[in-house]
Amino acid sequence: MRSSLRNNALALAAVVVAGCASVTTEVTVFDQTRKFAPTEYVAILLDYPAEQYTKLALIEAQGTLGGSEAELLEEARRRARALGADAVVRLEAHAVYQPPVRVYDPFWGNPFYPRYHYPFRSFYYPGYGPYPFDNYRWVGGGTVQTLKAVAIRLKSQHAGAPSASP
Repeated sequence: MRSSLRNNALALAAVVVAGCASVTTEVTVFDQTRKFAPTEYVAILLDYPAEQYTKLALIEAQGTLGGSEAELLEEARRRARALGADAVVRLEAHAVYQPPVRVYDPFWGNPFYPRYHYPFRSFYYPGYGPYPFDNYRWVGGGTVQTLKAVAIRLKSQHAGAPSASP
């Protein structure tokens, strides 16, 4: 009984943590007739290599508020690994600032002593000053990173290997 409760709690914690790390990724495959087996290692390059290569897909990853470019590169690497790429070439990354937003939240103010239940009381309480909370709160802003990268397959590493396309 105790172990099943612990397992359920661990499963719930894993679901919550997995939901927090949300990077939105879109993959556009250039040639859908080519299919390759997944690769084990994918390099991250800042420029195209000198040797011959084939472009497999365009990967665009958008992070969350306050996220870093490193997690976007890791997500691009994971997606490129599934495509059978040998490297990911970073094309561009840019950050957009999103300002804080005011959101209506009725429980942000004092839910046990709201003003609208006592209309006979004024806004200023005698000796206490203005009512300290209203029903709006600020949700903090921050920067959102967006990464564009290309998944490539090097021809020198797979010169004699047949493609896995059907």
